[in-house]
Amino acid sequence: MKRFVLFLAIGLTGIALSVVEPVHAAMMSQLELTGGAVNYDGKYHAMMDRVLGQEGTLKLGQFQAIGELIPSIDKACETYSLFTSGFSGEAAPTATISGSSISIDLSSLFFGVSRGDSYKTWNIGELATGQYNPETKEFTVSWDHMFDGGKHEGLATFFLKGIAEMGTQPVAIPASLVLYATGLFGVGSLTWWRKRMSVLAAA
Repeated sequence: MKRFVLFLAIGLTGIALSVVEPVHAAMMSQLELTGGAVNYDGKYHAMMDRVLGQEGTLKLGQFQAIGELIPSIDKACETYSLFTSGFSGEAAPTATISGSSISIDLSSLFFGVSRGDSYKTWNIGELATGQYNPETKEFTVSWDHMFDGGKHEGLATFFLKGIAEMGTQPVAIPASLVLYATGLFGVGSLTWWRKRMSVLAAA
């Protein structure tokens, strides 16, 4: 009887802890951009470099319209901007960190130039890779993109730096599984004890 009470107490404690104290894990929610640049000799290279050099916020797992990612820049009669979009089936931005390395899927990143009712866009994104500092959460990445045709033809090398912002959300991890296991163990002990009492009563 004493052993049963002990098992039951352990099980109920495990269930209570798993309900009262849910476990959370850190997940990247967005990247705070602190600067960038491009090495490119094609048309608009100067304005592209200026736009990339601004501070902004890259939200992961979703697309951002003009002005949401980085502020647009007006010069003369034209407006220059960056945005993310799935125009051609590109996926929304995602990021992966492994130790001191980081990779960011920027395949949906576009550069746009508008003048009156005219608007032109170029996909400038690729898979960006670089270094990540786990202590400061700072990162630097780069990627190459080939522009084809006319005044825009040529290879461009892009650079971005910033800070990875971490959010939290409930997830099932081994610690919670242990608590649930102890709860099930206690319930199983109760079932075993009842069956044993039934056998003794029948005898």
